[in-house]
Amino acid sequence: MRLEDSYYQIVRETVEGREGRFRIRLLPDCPVYRGHFPGNPVSPGVCNIRTIQECACRVAGERLFIATIKRCRLTALVSPAICPELDVEVRLSPADTGFTVEARMTEAGVTYVEYTGEMRSAVEGR
Repeated sequence: MRLEDSYYQIVRETVEGREGRFRIRLLPDCPVYRGHFPGNPVSPGVCNIRTIQECACRVAGERLFIATIKRCRLTALVSPAICPELDVEVRLSPADTGFTVEARMTEAGVTYVEYTGEMRSAVEGR
């Protein structure tokens, strides 16, 4: 399930080579927040990871799937009520079978998510 335009919107995007910086706006009317949690919306960690994956796909210019997550630190609570907009920084480095992905979600000096893992092409034969 793609989260762009339902869970978040990209406000601004800058991609240079294998690095990207995205300014995203969380969409508080997304159905995810009705269940997580009503009246006190909290962004599920899995949705934050999926957002990073989708941004990595934009940097790579192709569909990627998460092969391994080496490290994922959820260091602060992500909520559209607390931080309606975030910066997502993604860096791809070539690896044997895809890309090593390092990413962070931040806003105003606060780091919300730190991610390191490997993503591979979702296209057969790549």
